[in-house]
Amino acid sequence: MDIRTKRFHRMQARRNASAKLRSDQKGAVLAIGLILLAVLTLWGVQAMRSNLSQERMAFNMRDRNVAFQAAEAALRVGEVNGPFDSSGVALADPMNWGAGEETGTLVDFDGDLSADPKYHVGPPQYVRVGIVIPPEYRLIYPIGAQAQGSQPGSIVILQSGFEPAN
Repeated sequence: MDIRTKRFHRMQARRNASAKLRSDQKGAVLAIGLILLAVLTLWGVQAMRSNLSQERMAFNMRDRNVAFQAAEAALRVGEVNGPFDSSGVALADPMNWGAGEETGTLVDFDGDLSADPKYHVGPPQYVRVGIVIPPEYRLIYPIGAQAQGSQPGSIVILQSGFEPAN
């Protein structure tokens, strides 16, 4: 056998070994690629869900903030408009928020609200002020305000005590 023939047989043996290795793989690269693709898809879906959840939280926070500002504005209107009567007669129940002269509605609030903010002025009460002896009492009116954001479920209720100027 000459040198050329030996070389040819060695090259043929290498080709056969390489072909045997290729036939032993039987799609392992395909299976690994599919697994990686599935993992990346699940990761992308989870990232989208997380992003949607954060958007909902930001919207709810904004909605509550707008409702809070509307209730604060209604509270201030209630402090300015009254009614402030020193007779001590009980005013309408604030639970129905809208019946009677003592409850007012703030209609000119600039915001995306599902309902107009309302306020209620309660009967005056004597409240002790400070810790001095003899005790000092002042006539304080409780004022409550209610507002809803753009969603009916985002309700904010605030209350303050107000002493009108004599």
